[in-house]
Amino acid sequence: MELRLARTSDLPDIANLFLRCWTISYVGVLSQETREAMTLVSAVELWEKALTTNLERKTVLAIENEVLIGLFRVGHDPKDPLRGHLFSLYISPDFAGMGYGKTLLEAAIEENSSQGFNEMTLWVFNENKIAKSLYTKYGFVATGENKTTPKWNASEIEMLNPQITLKS
Repeated sequence: MELRLARTSDLPDIANLFLRCWTISYVGVLSQETREAMTLVSAVELWEKALTTNLERKTVLAIENEVLIGLFRVGHDPKDPLRGHLFSLYISPDFAGMGYGKTLLEAAIEENSSQGFNEMTLWVFNENKIAKSLYTKYGFVATGENKTTPKWNASEIEMLNPQITLKS
């Protein structure tokens, strides 16, 4: 598997992967209405903005046999520039349950650690039990902070790993 920084030319593949995750992987996490409101056009707009603003954030793609398996986006925590933050981690539904989420989370932790961060935060949909379980296995704990973004209409919780190191 190759990990590389995303380019704007990757936008169609990123938007398609994101949309598939949104409509397939988020069944039971987001309402049907919210999932159906995410179109390919809105996914392209969302990721085009992500790739062209906040350039200090890194979007890393996981590619195997020229197929986009997943991606993650990291940078500093918007609330605390001394902490790293995981903005996104998506695995194609075609490759879910094969260990790629673990591999990409490890790569995201490594990337934030290499940037000098000792702590790392993230926000996750409260109903996303699979993601929460993965993050918990890597030392993330709920901080007690939560929010509901009106656009998504779903509760999110903040999680923090107070000491991001990969266990060898």
